[in-house]
Amino acid sequence: MENNIILSIRNLKKSFDGVTVLDNINVDFIKGEVHAILGENGAGKSTLIKIISGYYKPDKGEIFIDGKQVTFKSPKDALNANIHTIYQELNICPHMTVAENIIINDSANYGKFIQRKSLYLNDAITVLKKLGQHDLDLNVNAGTLSVAKQQIIEIAKAILGNAKIIIMDEPTSSISQSDSESLKKLILSLKNEGITILYITHRLQEIYEIADRLTVLRDGNLIGTLVRDEFSDEKIIKMMVGREITNIYPKTVVEIGDVILEVKNLTSVDNRFRNISFKLRKGEILGISGLVGAGRSELLEAIFGLRKIKEGEIYYNNKKIFIKDPRYAISSGITFVTEDRKRTGLVPYFSVRENINLINSQYNNFLGVLKGNLLNKIAIKYQKRLNIKLRSLSQIITTLSGGNQQKVALAKWLEIEPKVILFDEPTRGIDIGAKAEIYKIMGELAAKGIGIIMVSSELPELLSVTDRVLVMRQGAIVAELESKNTSQEEIMKYATKLEN
Repeated sequence: MENNIILSIRNLKKSFDGVTVLDNINVDFIKGEVHAILGENGAGKSTLIKIISGYYKPDKGEIFIDGKQVTFKSPKDALNANIHTIYQELNICPHMTVAENIIINDSANYGKFIQRKSLYLNDAITVLKKLGQHDLDLNVNAGTLSVAKQQIIEIAKAILGNAKIIIMDEPTSSISQSDSESLKKLILSLKNEGITILYITHRLQEIYEIADRLTVLRDGNLIGTLVRDEFSDEKIIKMMVGREITNIYPKTVVEIGDVILEVKNLTSVDNRFRNISFKLRKGEILGISGLVGAGRSELLEAIFGLRKIKEGEIYYNNKKIFIKDPRYAISSGITFVTEDRKRTGLVPYFSVRENINLINSQYNNFLGVLKGNLLNKIAIKYQKRLNIKLRSLSQIITTLSGGNQQKVALAKWLEIEPKVILFDEPTRGIDIGAKAEIYKIMGELAAKGIGIIMVSSELPELLSVTDRVLVMRQGAIVAELESKNTSQEEIMKYATKLEN
């Protein structure tokens, strides 16, 4: 194996503000392997890949490529060493064409003003053909494409730059099941070309499908590396969280009550969904499944007043209501934990205390002056109740792990005692231990009689946590299934069946 090692990390250490985030990391990566890097949010994965990518300088330690020690002062140095990183938040220039995005790192090769258009178009065509992407229009703006297609652009950019190592950070977190399968096939083809893939994910199933080895980080420490024959859920989870999780999908048994929310023939102005009808009962967790673009998120937005309705009715406790905007939805007891917590769920530069009280601040002030003591008590209450792990309520929300940020995004609603909570992809981008805690919290809320609607792209999650599943396809509900009596295969059959 020694001769096949392309990247070595030795005694790597990194601290921020006196807090150690990586401590004495030693790991090797082999040419032509898919090497998964796992760990809970806050384990040090992002810091490690940013050091390898040249964004951070380590406090101590050494990096070797092909046996030669290297020092990266900037991301450009890593690119020059043929290391390319594809982050979860893609580095696409939306107003530039597909071809321009593909050649952007190598634009100097095509003239000062990129005048040799025919040359770079030919190079872009060549690299896309190599990736099996013959149908991608080189002249459209990259920002108009799906996330899956934008990922292809990032990979093409890396291939054109003669990448020897490609780092992929949660590449399937925002794309559909079918796009995920296509991406996995592409990754395996890159591996066969001798390219090393460092693959960060929270989805264990993906590890079994594509990884040759995996390395687990926990609390800034390297816990161990496993080869494929050693993979097992129990072993990996214990390495990640430091304890056994006997039930990854805890389901609270709740007595289902009367109908609390009913939707009749709901159609959006933009026709993203049509003639939607369903009922939600007290204490019920109702799942919504479907491919990306099926209209799931748009439906939740409409119920919360974020999207205009062309026709249809909404009933709350058997009374017809007219949700003109989110303020009216909130006053009716309906709240919404959005899919994108960084953009629409939290205020990035506010403290944890301020984020927990985003809603409460509207009600706990006197003539515009906030009641600081009361808001502090509320923050402490929900920090304890939801087991939010932090150093201080005053720390900036973005310094928390993804799972703890998600708890804060939920905590901000709980003091107003909602009766219906809409969750859009509640566990996206968070680790296994945090997921189990979120499911447990959802069960506790359901036990109090709160009705929950949950959109999720993770089918095992839907089947385990919900009571019923609505399947959407092309803006319509095409099936209503009992969670305990259906399967992933049946849900996918309904979700993917083409219209006649």
